[in-house]
Amino acid sequence: MQILQLNYSNTVFYLKLVLIILGLLAIALIFSSAKKLELSSEIPFANEIDFTTLDDGLTKPLFSSITKSGDEIQIAAKQIISTNTKDTALVRFGNLKVFPGNGSRIILSSDIAVFKKKDNNLTFSENVILESGNDIRVTAPKISTALDRLFIRANGPVNGFFSNSNIKAGQLEIFRENISNGIVISFTKGVKMVYNEG
Repeated sequence: MQILQLNYSNTVFYLKLVLIILGLLAIALIFSSAKKLELSSEIPFANEIDFTTLDDGLTKPLFSSITKSGDEIQIAAKQIISTNTKDTALVRFGNLKVFPGNGSRIILSSDIAVFKKKDNNLTFSENVILESGNDIRVTAPKISTALDRLFIRANGPVNGFFSNSNIKAGQLEIFRENISNGIVISFTKGVKMVYNEG
């Protein structure tokens, strides 16, 4: 009787062990067969969308790209609609995220933006906000950005917060010349800064 109970306990133990190993193998097979999502080399709506078919709009598009300087760009919007101007589209409630590395990111959003395919440019207007972590939060009437490189320009008045300071300026530029250079943040044209302690 004791031998039978011992064999039964061993059988249950090995059966549990086999089931755990089979479960782990199944999980490994699922992950190994999953398709890796890769970023496209260019923004799809810059090259693949026929602007003449956008009369009714493209709803909730999401695109990714890598710039010439190696920065990741993500663009989301509520809707993209064609305009009367060739190769130009209206972007409603657009959001652009730039990931320049080192865990940092730049976020640009507005109610309206205009995408110009020929210039590979997106110009944000109406309730424009530019943010970068806790370092920058500024508003401007219009902010334009290149889509093939890291280059953002805000034509003033630029108002907001920059590195523990309230700032006002006529222009803001954020750019990187090439992959080996750091990001340059340049406020120009009548810059006024008030430093906030604490």
